[in-house]
Formats: sequence, C-alpha cells, structure tokens
Amino acid sequence: MLLELAASGPLYRRIYDALRTKILRGDLAAGAPLPGTRTLARDLGVSRIVVLSAYEQLAAEGYIEPAVGSGSRVAAQLPAVQLPSRKRTAAASDVAVSRYARRARQLAPDAAPKKKPAAIDFQYATTIPDARTVDMWRQAVARAAREPLLDYPDPAGLPLLRRVLAEHLREQRGVIAEADDIIIVSGAQQAIDLTARVLSDRGTRIGIEDPSYQGTRQAFVAAGAHVIACAVDAEGLDIDRHAKRLGHARAVCVTPSHQFPTGAIMSVARRLALLRWADAHNASIIEDDYDCEFRYGVGAIPALQGLDVHGRVIYIGTFARMLFPALRLGYIVAPPALRDAFRAVKWLADRGSPPLEQQAVASLLESGAYESTRRRNVRALTAKRDAMLAAITTHFAAEEVIASGASSGTHIFLRVPRIADAELLVDAALQHGVRVYSGRPYFQRAPKHATLLLGYTTVTVEEIAEGVARLAGAYRNASRNASRSARATSPIAT
Repeated sequence: MLLELAASGPLYRRIYDALRTKILRGDLAAGAPLPGTRTLARDLGVSRIVVLSAYEQLAAEGYIEPAVGSGSRVAAQLPAVQLPSRKRTAAASDVAVSRYARRARQLAPDAAPKKKPAAIDFQYATTIPDARTVDMWRQAVARAAREPLLDYPDPAGLPLLRRVLAEHLREQRGVIAEADDIIIVSGAQQAIDLTARVLSDRGTRIGIEDPSYQGTRQAFVAAGAHVIACAVDAEGLDIDRHAKRLGHARAVCVTPSHQFPTGAIMSVARRLALLRWADAHNASIIEDDYDCEFRYGVGAIPALQGLDVHGRVIYIGTFARMLFPALRLGYIVAPPALRDAFRAVKWLADRGSPPLEQQAVASLLESGAYESTRRRNVRALTAKRDAMLAAITTHFAAEEVIASGASSGTHIFLRVPRIADAELLVDAALQHGVRVYSGRPYFQRAPKHATLLLGYTTVTVEEIAEGVARLAGAYRNASRNASRSARATSPIAT
C-alpha cells in the first residue's frame, strides 16, 4: 500500500494520519481489509512495532476493527466525509450567534494599529512595577506554591483573601464590608461585566458618566441595557441635573473618588444626593474606585460606599493598578441583597479566579507589604505628577489649556479650548516626537473642544519636561493650521 506520510512528527503518528485520511475520504471503503502489519511495515520500510502502534490508535478511535486470524478491516459503520483543509478559506455564513454575541462583536475594540515610533510616550493605561515590587511578588508566589490549593476554589474567592481585604478596605477606603460581602473576580472588567449581568435585562435603564471608561458602557450595552449618558463637571455627576432623564433607572455607574478620565472628585453634597436618589428609586449605585490608591497632597478620600446605610452601593476595585497589569484579580463588595446573585453569576462565569495568585495577594495584604508598595509608588509618582504640572505651567498659557485630575490617579486630563479636533493635536504631537492620547473615545456626546490624556507612569521626570515642551510646539503649529483653515472656510463679507 502506498501512503503519503507527513514530513515530520513521530513515525507511528504519520502512518496513523495517512490511514485515517484515506478512511475518511473513502479511499478505503467501510469493511475493506487492511494490509497485515508485517506487510505494511515491509512496504514502508519501517519497524512492525511502528505499524502496530498506528493500528492500535486507529482501533481505539473506532476507525478500524481488528480481528484475530483475519487481519484488520475498516469499520463497517463509518461513512465517508469530506475532510477540511488545514487552513480554512472562508468562514461559514450561516452560523447563528446570540444577540449578546452580536453586540459584543460590534463593541469589541479593533486590533490596535501599529504605533509609529515616538521618542516620548505619555501612555496612561498601564503601570510598570519597580524591581522591589517584582521581587516581592516572586517571593509571595513562591510561598503560596509551597502549599498550593489544588481543588476547585470557592467561586467567591479564598476566605483568607476576602477576610484580609475586608480589613484593608475598612482601614484604607472606609468601605463597610465583611468577608462574606466580597466576591473575588478576574480583574475589574469582569467585575463590571458580572454587575451588568446581575442588573440588566433587555432595555434596563442604566446611567453612566459622560465621559467614562469605555469598558463600563460596553459591558452594559452588550447585556442589553439602555445606557443614559450623564455629563460630569468639576464636582462629578450631579444626580439632580439628570434625575428626570434617568427616570426609573435600575442603577447609575460612577467613579466618585477619581472620575475617569477627567479626575474630578464628587463632592460630599452630591454623594449624599445620589444616595437619596437611589433610596427613593430603589436603584443601585455602581462605584468603580478607579485609581483611588494614588493620592497626592491630599488625604484619603473615603469611598462613597462608606456613606451607604441602605445597601445601595456595589463597590468595585482591582489589585492590578497597584501591582502590575498582568495580575487579573479584582473584587466586588456586594450589598447583602445582591450577594447571592453575584456569587451565582461568578460561578457560571469561571468557577473561581486563580487560587495561587489569590494566596499571594492575601499574604501581601496581611504582611503590610501591599500598603508599603502603595506608599513607595505614590512617592515616585508624586515627583512625576509635579514635573507634569510644572511643565504645563511653563510651556502653556493659562488660557491655552485647562489641566485637571492632578490630586490623584496616574494621568493629567487636558482641555484645549482653542482646538476643536483632538486628532489634529495628536498627529501634530507625533510629528514632534511625542505621543499623547485623545479623550474623545471616552465621550458619548462629543466634547466642544479637544481633550487629551497624558499619563506619567512609564516616563521619567526628564522625559516629562521634554515631552510637554514638544507638545507645546505641536499645539502652536496645530493652532496656526486651525486658524488658517477657519479663515479659508469663512464666508466673504460683501
């Protein structure tokens, strides 16, 4: 028998693949006899044990039927099928997917375009741990690995981590929580997704800050919710301003301690008004405590959840911002009335987040190493924040840009009143060797003027000074171009 064997791989597997292909294509019909193992071994110039191994695999999978004394035959009940090629040429067009999958596919971000090189990059969505943090993490993981938990974890999270986290949140954020209120999740995005699943039916009204983190809006829209944009100002979201539009909304999503991306801090008066509104409308408040741990020149701003006496606030946090982005661990502090619902949807999602990493984080919290890391990071970032503000003041006039978000977080939010299109400024900056980022993607309603995000976690103090100087040069070029364009398109007086 002639067999076309693959060029690489174990020899018995290559013989198995060749015979299986012949059987599935119908070259060897159902019930057809196969050569004896000695005969085929001689024909192929291989050891008989290799052919025996191939035949045994085919028999185990039901392709052939061995018979003592009469040799092996192709299985009688095996129909001929058309094998797919190694590389599919086209996707099937008739495969049905759910509405959820269609919405998720529309909302998913496109593949990130390849960045043009820039000497200075003010990226804002990541952090880089220092050497001490990396070493501390290695040791924590090593300790956890010495006594690993190998059974299925509790879907709500390891009891030790939930206990020490509840203590940490009470001390550092003023959060009212017991261990049983906490659900450990695989990052803040899963926390938002699970919250959307718990609260949203088709058409459920959900209020969301405008601007806001894209992942929050996308999760609720994918879950079928009707999202209502609620503009924010220097004091955060004003519920009195939006109450009529919200109507009987089931929830409002807020980032009160560091509004993303503007950096606004919600005033106490507005926090209390929001809680009163939630009580009156039997609604929930989703508090994403984004970047709350990075604070400069101000004391801790307690979480909104700490003011909640009626179980209205769903509190969301993450460990990734303080440690490193690859650590996909976050948490939800659920009100008692929603605790069972969150545990149920988490169990359906993944049966629990990685226990080894949970053990490691628990040891960092319990030993105080996590808080030490926070203090060390804040000291390093304070110098960068100060350098950013000093450079903006040096290179821009007060009427040219408005900076916000300086008291906490890891980026500065810039409003540029004299330029309407942020992309013009982003492109001009790139030509000057500095990369900045438009705030437009975070707005549901387009802002009246350009907005920029300038992160400072991954750049040095020296790069900040030089980068802002280059941005100022780009701004003035873009301003001149915008003025010329405006004059060219303005009507001529008669």
